[in-house]
Amino acid sequence: MGTRVLVISHMYPNQVNPMAGIFVHNQTKALKRAGVDVRVVVPVPYFPLYRKWQGYRQLPAHTELDGIPVHYVPTWMFPGGFFFSRYGTLYVNALRKVLPSIYREFPFELIHCHTIYPDGYAGSLLKQTFAVPVVSTVHGSDIMLYPKRNRKVHERTEQALRGNDFVIAVSERARQEVDRMTAGVSTATVYNGFDPTRFKPMEKQAAREKLGLPPAGKNVLFVGNLYQVKGIPYLLESFKTIASESEEVHLYLIGEGPLRSELVQQAEQLGLGNRVTFLGRKPYEEIPVWINSADVVALTSLSEGLPSILLETMGCGRAMVATDVGGIREILQDGRTGLLAESQNVAEITKALRKILLENESFIDTMGKQALEASRKLTWEQNAENIKAVYAQVLKRHEG
Repeated sequence: MGTRVLVISHMYPNQVNPMAGIFVHNQTKALKRAGVDVRVVVPVPYFPLYRKWQGYRQLPAHTELDGIPVHYVPTWMFPGGFFFSRYGTLYVNALRKVLPSIYREFPFELIHCHTIYPDGYAGSLLKQTFAVPVVSTVHGSDIMLYPKRNRKVHERTEQALRGNDFVIAVSERARQEVDRMTAGVSTATVYNGFDPTRFKPMEKQAAREKLGLPPAGKNVLFVGNLYQVKGIPYLLESFKTIASESEEVHLYLIGEGPLRSELVQQAEQLGLGNRVTFLGRKPYEEIPVWINSADVVALTSLSEGLPSILLETMGCGRAMVATDVGGIREILQDGRTGLLAESQNVAEITKALRKILLENESFIDTMGKQALEASRKLTWEQNAENIKAVYAQVLKRHEG
């Protein structure tokens, strides 16, 4: 086998949340196909008195997902993200109990962490024990939002950046933020990918028939966690105007999260009860069908790195209306493969949805075709080759 890499990521699929960190799993599978020998260690929440996390206590200590060995490590965390500045230390304490035995069986040559804090912070401390280099991927919120929570998180993020041998950013915007925060860090931008064998065009009516959806009308789709950072209240406000202008539009939202009840209430208050459907979580293999059933996919986030749903939407030959945050504009070509709107700007989001749904219906097809063409360079296979090049560079420098 090739280079032995230990991946540390609190974002990873599990029985409690099969969609958690699916993009990390997809990258890991691509790395394995590219000849990298990979194992994954996943810190999972442990807080005995919190009923919502009881499911994590049922996870096996070790399992395999698609041929990838995965270790779930119970780690003290606190509901609501309280004491987040201590998470790095809590991760280190939990991982130190299991990594020596993993190393004896699998003497990894490099550690790859996902998110610079808390995972990359833990990796920067643990690398000394095993005398291996550590690489971290910055995904967006970990560099754009988390350091703004408080001074301690900011300091520990800086410490993690300095302690890593290399930092990968999923967008150029995120890489620039790394440079701004801590000068002298070795960085590179490596865009995420998608699986073109799974996310590919399907005839819209066939997709709707498969899902049991009405064949007529125009559908807007949102896919993501129901978190504040996703800006869903702005999408609902915008959709209210679109719904008042056309009786044939419908909004479907796939995902779960703490905001669900208040978002449902907002939709009712806006008079959208029968025009908006909250679908909850859906199996990952069903997401391509949902994308193909839609006329446009909407993402109204307040902050992003490089969202997987953007690449997956393009792979299905569908256009997206997205807010201009993070690295989205580096991939979405405004006016060609989708439309950009200012974040938190209901008028701009409404204008973009109106333009693609009501004013120029040819955009649905032309932008979709152009999005499909632009997606061809954004596969997980290409991502894995780029990551392997980073590994080779880091290991060469470490050995030298």
